[in-house]
Amino acid sequence: MKQLSIILLAFILIASACKKDDTEEEDEATTLAPTATQNGFAINYTATWCSPCGNWGAPLIHTYATAAPNGAVLTSHASGDPMNNGLYASFKSDRTTGGGIPSFWVGDTKTTSDGAMATLLASGNAAAGVDYSYEVSGTTMTINTKTKFFNPTAKKYFLSVLVLQDGINGNSSSGQYEQSGTSSNDYKHDFVLRKSSVSGQAYGEEIASSPAKDSEVEKTYTITIDASWTNVYPVVIIWEQNIGSTPQYKFINSLKKK
Repeated sequence: MKQLSIILLAFILIASACKKDDTEEEDEATTLAPTATQNGFAINYTATWCSPCGNWGAPLIHTYATAAPNGAVLTSHASGDPMNNGLYASFKSDRTTGGGIPSFWVGDTKTTSDGAMATLLASGNAAAGVDYSYEVSGTTMTINTKTKFFNPTAKKYFLSVLVLQDGINGNSSSGQYEQSGTSSNDYKHDFVLRKSSVSGQAYGEEIASSPAKDSEVEKTYTITIDASWTNVYPVVIIWEQNIGSTPQYKFINSLKKK
């Protein structure tokens, strides 16, 4: 009888632990709370070999990042750069460089205006919002997202889940990572676009078509990251597809949680 009691107690403890784990996962999912607050977006096409990119391009992207601390602000590196990847070609296929770099887009506007981000943030509530949580285990980043649509629409919507990296050494002793155009001996490459949840596709995947008012979409993504990358974090961006327009992926909203 005593042995049976011990077995039953062990079973109850195991069951309670499992129930607690399940509840914690459910609680984490339900705490995601997208809002209509406009968080902003900016991209800088850049390269280590580009002197203007180091001279005035890097300070400008930091200006945008300071203005939009919760927004997706990123740099995408051109060919001939050790940080180049297929996402550079994917992004500029819809948001063109205009033939030279550094080149900037803020929202759906190609611009180098210092105040462009402030204008975007002051444009009012967005039609959709996103929230997410994430964790890194070894070389795997897992991102849980919830997207909410605040207005009914007949459009298709895409979600980018991107991995960025801050603090990559770009000073004169960093070899191929050395940034041209700056004399700073503590230069760091920030907001570097590393990977997407969809290989080679910067604009992500379709998550909704003609969503109803207040409809929500929850998704989980896993991205394999390089073991040598430090200071990595995800950003998430919502796009509305408008085929035939320029750009065809219209920026809706974004979020950065670091």
